[in-house]
Amino acid sequence: MTFLIYIFSFLVLISIIVFIHELGHFSFARLFGVRVLDFSIGFGRSIKSWETKSKTIFNLRLLPFGGYVKMNGEEISEKSPSNDSYSSKKYYQKLLITLGGPIFNFILAIAIFFIINLFGTYKTMPIVGDVLLNSIANEKGIEKGDLITKIDNAEISSFSDAQLALSKRLGESGYLEIQILRDENFYEFYLPINNWLSTKEPSNLLYELGIFPPLKPVIGSVSKASPAEFGGMEPGDKILEIEDKSILYWGDIRQEINKSSGNEISVKILRENRINTLLIKPNLSENTFNWQIGISSSFELSDNARVLEKFSVIDSLKNSILQTYKVIENSIFFIGKIILGQVSAKNLGGPVMIGQYAGESVIYGGLYSFFYLIALISISLGIVNLFPLPVLDGGQALILTIEKIIGRELPDKMLNFFYRLGTAFLIFLFVFVFFNDIFRILG
Repeated sequence: MTFLIYIFSFLVLISIIVFIHELGHFSFARLFGVRVLDFSIGFGRSIKSWETKSKTIFNLRLLPFGGYVKMNGEEISEKSPSNDSYSSKKYYQKLLITLGGPIFNFILAIAIFFIINLFGTYKTMPIVGDVLLNSIANEKGIEKGDLITKIDNAEISSFSDAQLALSKRLGESGYLEIQILRDENFYEFYLPINNWLSTKEPSNLLYELGIFPPLKPVIGSVSKASPAEFGGMEPGDKILEIEDKSILYWGDIRQEINKSSGNEISVKILRENRINTLLIKPNLSENTFNWQIGISSSFELSDNARVLEKFSVIDSLKNSILQTYKVIENSIFFIGKIILGQVSAKNLGGPVMIGQYAGESVIYGGLYSFFYLIALISISLGIVNLFPLPVLDGGQALILTIEKIIGRELPDKMLNFFYRLGTAFLIFLFVFVFFNDIFRILG
């Protein structure tokens, strides 16, 4: 059933994004009087088609991995002097038609972010819920309860902001500058990095520093033959108190257990709306030399750390444009680091990864997460299509610009050569990211 949700979510996500992309080409073409012959979602055999009064045939095709808009006089061998042909239009009109797809992809992201900002979304405050022992954050003195306010001079108001700021330092060496607020005083910490995570595929950059968000004190799993199992603890139990000390966050648990020095402790838990008190005798870990009882977190974010944030219409529009710009900027920055070898190319993902994320966003995050993912993937598709490869929109725009500068069209043989080269590169890239996805799943 989960697999079917993944597949269905992927198909819905890709279909929406591709439709908006092709609608961009179509809209600008019709705006400038170009006759569109074929508007197709997917490739291969047509499974459903209909024709409009303007003689455009809309096709829903068998393989839902892309789409295209075919215009009159668009192909090299089909250039036509008629007024409704692509080849008869002015340079700026051709350029807008060519870039219409990426433009609409970015507009889709802005629209989704606008709605999210307008109706409000919960953000996680950048409160340090726990610090992993022997981590770089722990060694430098960052503590549970600290509020992260700045990372490398970037203002931080949520864990998402922190992730974005840290992603800009991937593959770099030097120091991460983190400012925190503790007891109404500001402190600065300098965390040394060396080719930071250049060979890894990190999913959470704060975790890599040893910083965890405030988590609910809910047990995710209980180790076999552990003090917790012997004491009667079960997955799903919520820890309320340890030795009469109230537990608000998961990070409080380790602190209170360590105070026991191995003596038996009383733990008050909530299970199925009933409160029970259990007696647990911690064991000393040979690895960390800390007292442990053998439980792990459910990794549910604490409600105390989540705040609802919503904006007015004007502020929602401003924020949505700024959010889209930041994602574009960060994506280009990240791609540049992959090209320069500062970040592992294993971080590139393809359709399998998109399908996995799409399915998980529906299962765990609901429609909000799913539409947020649509915005991010739409931006990614827009950026990729701006690459200067002849088979992509960016390459077409580059050819148009070169022809405008030199005052004549490029030779057909040269264009055909670059089309083949670009196609070969895209096939190689597709195969590469596909196997990246497979190895990521197997790993």
